[in-house]
Amino acid sequence: MDYTIKLKRPHIGQRQVIAEAKRFNVLKCGRRWGKTILSEELSVKPALSKMLVGYWTPTYKDVSKVWDEVTFTLNPIISKKSEQLKQIKLITGGQIDFWSMDDPNSGRGFKYHRAIIDECEKARNFQEIWEKVIRATLADYKGDAWFLSTPKFGKSYFKEITRNKERKGFEDWNSWVKTTYDNPYLSKSEIDSARAQLDDLTFRCEYLAEDVDIVGNPFCYAFSEIKHVTDYEMQYDSGYELHLSFDFNVDPITAISSQYVDGQIRILREFRLQNSDIYQLCDQIKAAYPFALFIITGDATGQARSALTSGNINYYTVIRQQLNITDGQVKTPNINPAIQDSRVLCNSILQNFPLFINPSCTFLIDDLKYVEIDEEGKIDKDKDKHRSHLLDTFRYLLNTFHSSLLTVKQLDELPPDDEY
Repeated sequence: MDYTIKLKRPHIGQRQVIAEAKRFNVLKCGRRWGKTILSEELSVKPALSKMLVGYWTPTYKDVSKVWDEVTFTLNPIISKKSEQLKQIKLITGGQIDFWSMDDPNSGRGFKYHRAIIDECEKARNFQEIWEKVIRATLADYKGDAWFLSTPKFGKSYFKEITRNKERKGFEDWNSWVKTTYDNPYLSKSEIDSARAQLDDLTFRCEYLAEDVDIVGNPFCYAFSEIKHVTDYEMQYDSGYELHLSFDFNVDPITAISSQYVDGQIRILREFRLQNSDIYQLCDQIKAAYPFALFIITGDATGQARSALTSGNINYYTVIRQQLNITDGQVKTPNINPAIQDSRVLCNSILQNFPLFINPSCTFLIDDLKYVEIDEEGKIDKDKDKHRSHLLDTFRYLLNTFHSSLLTVKQLDELPPDDEY
């Protein structure tokens, strides 16, 4: 019986990479270049030729996505598959095993003709699992390896191996840098639109696949005191609603007030109380703005009941009661924005839109200047436990009230790579 397996035809850049491949191959590419189509080609073709393929992704969630795509493609010729083991055996004798790098021992003891390591930059254990596990799986068959990823900020092992082809003794390595512009099926004007609205460093890293190394790795690398700190027309305007953003901690508990006036985001005042509570914070806000029309946002975890409030009610219930506002004036999301997403948003707005901060907001300004992220992309709170709380109010504020400023259709929302 004949079977038909349909694979998308690789575009010219993908065909170039396949044609120039050596034993060890490193692809650093921008978003939407078409890595998914390439990885499917690299895994399915050898399995059709009776080869054994190991496919590693950063997390179990990533495994599930790739698993669904490949099993759908190969469904007519699968002889056996295990959802639990994430293993596909084909009637050709070929096999594909999927592994998560959450476990640094994933794949130990197996042998493969080809290893594919996807989204290397996202995996915390990438160097360890390559050097201690995956490399050994290729020894029996003298197999080849493919390393695929969009880069991230800062130095990394993935960026190091991208340069292996230039080193003596690494003649069996090759690497390529491919930008989002190199996908012939994407509109150049769409990419240009993203470039105009994203901050420069994010665009260069994630779309041009450049090595962007930020000294100290600040969260708000696009912040400039000269550009953003001013007291010009920074007084409260009663003709506009007042935005409040909260972060709930005992030491300190914080909030900022802002308005959106004449196309400008104006951060008017910061509130920062040590060893205090939400009731005293609301008292200070009422004293500062006795007649304001408040619109509220902040830390999504404040929707949970708290023993730090009278009657064990949640923080937003207290705020509604103390500031005498309605449910419709509270705009808190169900979950807090992801650190990486809000970092992109904050820096894109800081770079491309008029945002001004009253110089009296000294703790917020310090947070914007000095708060850093760690190697896992999280806000580094270990350096100063009292810092970053005003930054949190800032990013909650922009996420709730100003994310629409980035009206460009994000490339992540375009059709999936399998259209390319």
